[in-house]
Amino acid sequence: MKKIILAAMLFIAVHATAVTEKTVKSSVKKVSVFTQSAQVFRSSTVALAPGVTDLVFTGISPFISPSSVQAGGKGNFVVLEVKHQIKYPEPPKPVDGTLPIEIRREIKQVEDSISELGFMHDELTDRKNALQLEKDMILKNKMTQGEGKSDSLPVLKQAMEFFRLKLNDINAQLNRIKRNEKNIGKDDARLSARLEDLKTYKSNKDPKTKYEPVHEVIVTVSADEAVTATVDVSYMVSRAGWTPSYDLRSSTSAAPVQLTYNANVFQNCGEEWNDVKIKLSTGNPNRSNIKPALPPWYLNYFSGIRDKKVAGSAREMSIGNTTMYNEELDAVKKDLDELTPAQSASNYSQMIETMTNVEFDIKLPYNIPSDGINHLVSIMKSDLPAAYYHFLVPKLDNEAFLIAKVTGWEQLNLLPGRANVFYEGTYVGETVLNPSVINDTLELALGRDNGITVTRTKLPVKESNKLFGNDITKTFTYELRMKNNKSKPVNLIIEDQVPLTQNKDIKIEVKDSGKSEYNDKSGLLRWNTTIGTKEYQTFTFSYAVTYNKDMPLSMY
Repeated sequence: MKKIILAAMLFIAVHATAVTEKTVKSSVKKVSVFTQSAQVFRSSTVALAPGVTDLVFTGISPFISPSSVQAGGKGNFVVLEVKHQIKYPEPPKPVDGTLPIEIRREIKQVEDSISELGFMHDELTDRKNALQLEKDMILKNKMTQGEGKSDSLPVLKQAMEFFRLKLNDINAQLNRIKRNEKNIGKDDARLSARLEDLKTYKSNKDPKTKYEPVHEVIVTVSADEAVTATVDVSYMVSRAGWTPSYDLRSSTSAAPVQLTYNANVFQNCGEEWNDVKIKLSTGNPNRSNIKPALPPWYLNYFSGIRDKKVAGSAREMSIGNTTMYNEELDAVKKDLDELTPAQSASNYSQMIETMTNVEFDIKLPYNIPSDGINHLVSIMKSDLPAAYYHFLVPKLDNEAFLIAKVTGWEQLNLLPGRANVFYEGTYVGETVLNPSVINDTLELALGRDNGITVTRTKLPVKESNKLFGNDITKTFTYELRMKNNKSKPVNLIIEDQVPLTQNKDIKIEVKDSGKSEYNDKSGLLRWNTTIGTKEYQTFTFSYAVTYNKDMPLSMY
């Protein structure tokens, strides 16, 4: 207790003395990137004078988490306090007379001229509207339309002469107004362009500076004597993270599958990460670390009113976790650029498995600008055991598909992510690796293989009628014929099917499964065989369908 009181008194006494403030230049040395945030480590070599000094670290991200700021270092000094602050710089007071007097006078004259042109345009518009109204009244007069009831022809001639002269005068005035409006428009465009040039000149001579808040980290240190020390600060930032992507490559149908684990690192936190060491972590500090607790679970009779969720219950937390998982899966499904890392890049990373997550320490420095774009970082490469076979479904396709069954991937601590699949150096497609849902064996489709040919032939249908009743039995037989045109034996898996029915009046019986594995729940027939070089193999299966011959049977 006495030691604590003594330390507190020492702290107060030190702060009671004069504190020197010193702005230091620092650079980002390393970054620990999590899936949805990052921890930035800055370092600076500082010459400390005896006494207490406030070291001001500038260039800090505006998306910093103030509660995560830490400080340390190497040298003969003591860290007394570390804090985050936001500095609001005051803009300089405007200075009059910075522009030449003739420029300011011309700006005023041009603005006045543009204003006067506006008044002239409004006056012309009013005159034009009055003349147009007078013209409309003349044209709508009954005498001009021949509807007058005047009995005097001289009066009619005199009226028509008046209307003609009046309309000519109105049209002439309207034409003069139109000409004046056009000239005013030209003058207005010319003066507006000149005013824009003058304002551009003014803005270049007296630019307006944006004064945005500046984020700083203040480290208060104490030294008994002058010393040169290294001071480190670290803090968490948002708008940064990484998503996994994979490349799966197979050179031949006998070689293992090479898995390249890549990270798409992005950041838009306002700092430039130049030549920094990167550590990738599968953790997410933004997720809650409060352990779930199960409240009492009560049963009651149904009342038609839906039970409310209990705050903090396991069900509610599971829903939240599902939502977060869906958000992560959506981030995985974003379109990612297909990039191929340097062959040696993955040799400079080390996987470290901690109690709660997995970290990958990347030895090579990287440049990650604050642009929000994915930057590929190669994590590791691993050769995975693979067994290859050809998969055929003759009913749907007469070509074989080469499939690789990959094992051993579950020990690599993978995250859900997209995987680009390459076979013999050719891009064949894309798949998704999701360790939470796939089994310990991963099946990859490597494309079609024309080296295996297959035909499916329907043999003649046999019919038989019962002596009594309207039932008829038809027996369907199919022949599957495969040939291996390749120079080595291959493993084949062939699938076909027998129809199922949910109508009790229709009966289906498998007569011959052709030595296949038959699943009576799905109707699936499956052959697992090996076919030699240039060898033929034939499988035949048949089934009988009994139904009412007076009812049409749908075979599809």
